[in-house]
Amino acid sequence: MAFKLALTPTYKVKIIVDIPNEQGKFDQSDFMAEFLRCDFDRLNDLQTKSIAEVMHEMLIGWSGLVDSAGNELPYNEANKTALLKIPQALQALGHHYWSTIFKAREKN
Repeated sequence: MAFKLALTPTYKVKIIVDIPNEQGKFDQSDFMAEFLRCDFDRLNDLQTKSIAEVMHEMLIGWSGLVDSAGNELPYNEANKTALLKIPQALQALGHHYWSTIFKAREKN
């Protein structure tokens, strides 16, 4: 597949979050996050920031994120702040975001 120089300004990534439960195990859930693309200069700046700061800047939307009743949560600053206060969600977002930029070489 040919590389396209004209990229869309955003892209989506499936985020998988593992949350510890009362049985000493983990519940796995997922949602789709939408991130801004950035150029190399912006990327260098982002690498000096915390995961929370990067996510506040680069996370611009989502789908499949629900409340405790199963209702889809709209993307807004209040919901984004609440999401980023959950350590496992913040870590998962950071991991998946950086892995889309610095994709590890996959084994054949």
